[in-house]
Amino acid sequence: MITSMPLGALGTNCFIIAGESGRAVVIDPASSAEVLEYLKANELTLGAIIITHGHYDHFAGVAELKAETGAEIIAPEADREMLQSAEKSWSDFMPVPFHPVTPDRTFADGDTLSVCGMEFSVMAAPGHTAGSCLLLCKTGSGERSEVIFAGDVIFNGSCGRTDGYSGSTAQMRESLRKIAALEGDYDIYCGHGTGTTLENERYCNPYLSDM
Repeated sequence: MITSMPLGALGTNCFIIAGESGRAVVIDPASSAEVLEYLKANELTLGAIIITHGHYDHFAGVAELKAETGAEIIAPEADREMLQSAEKSWSDFMPVPFHPVTPDRTFADGDTLSVCGMEFSVMAAPGHTAGSCLLLCKTGSGERSEVIFAGDVIFNGSCGRTDGYSGSTAQMRESLRKIAALEGDYDIYCGHGTGTTLENERYCNPYLSDM
């Protein structure tokens, strides 16, 4: 089961995924209180925290979650330095103190993350940041049994900005070409706004439809 909750000043979508044996994975927590409350209410233990990229609105709650639960922190290697820098991570967009994060392990393109009985396949998608990626996860059976956690790479009808630290418009274009070329359809869980599907974005997203 995937639960989505918009958190923080920018309404960043945090995703909580229940795995095996009452353990959960949290992706991109902008704050901690709501996540801790949800875990307690649903009798879940936090096993891992995954950060999709190094902007503070996607990891502002990580340090406290780590302190409260001891959960493993997993983040993209290419954005490691952003997790330590208020300036590089755009923390000014968040009206909360900056707390640097040191990941317990990092990932790169082509890696498979095995956490809490789930597997996430990493597809590098730089452009928004150097370490931005898609996380593909099989969540069940059916036509769209594999979902994509997209961070700020692709949104419903749009894509991530490229004017921040390590951003690149040329890399974003190439990443969008790779996304458009993926076979089949996927439910896409975006870092902001409503979710979508890959098929919908191929036809309706101006940044993908001309790829």
